Amino acid sequence: MKTANTLHHKNAWEPSSATVSSLVVPSGSRTLDDMLPAGGWPKSGIVEIILADAYSEAMGLIMPALVRFSRQRRWLALVNPTYPARTGLFTEDAVRHERVLTVNPHPGRSALWTAESLLRAGECSVVMAWPNCSTELMGKRLERAAAHGKALGILFSYEGRQSHPSGVALRLKLESGGAVYLLNSQGEVLAGEVL
Repeated sequence: MKTANTLHHKNAWEPSSATVSSLVVPSGSRTLDDMLPAGGWPKSGIVEIILADAYSEAMGLIMPALVRFSRQRRWLALVNPTYPARTGLFTEDAVRHERVLTVNPHPGRSALWTAESLLRAGECSVVMAWPNCSTELMGKRLERAAAHGKALGILFSYEGRQSHPSGVALRLKLESGGAVYLLNSQGEVLAGEVL
């Protein structure tokens, strides 16, 4: 009886802070952690990061988390990466480079299909993709694949995409001056900070 009363008062159906923190990886920036819904990068799910163009530097935003993920026994996969992204990852000494997999799909395969396959397989802790296209339906499929494989998928897209509806729950827009904006699925700004 005492246990039942304790559970009732603690709202046992709500996740504890310890449970929530075990589901995220710190971003390396207190400001960014405060902006992200769960207080860090999710260990499973899809994040869309919208950049100005293919030459924008985005790896610095996620590098502290990638260092942590690379210490696991699973892969960090890059699907159709841009040259700056590939260079940024391979020049970071703290990343275990033997755990990094680069995949450039042949013309008959799409980067989104490849990312979905890698997420679903369960062999990667993180799958980063530069697909140059997206649909709301594909976002939902990638979310399911990430949940199945217990992996984090990061999609990089470019300016103008934020106005399109997305099936991805967590969307960020990164500007060249270091400003980061949290967007909803419709592309509306929910919060913003300069890192």
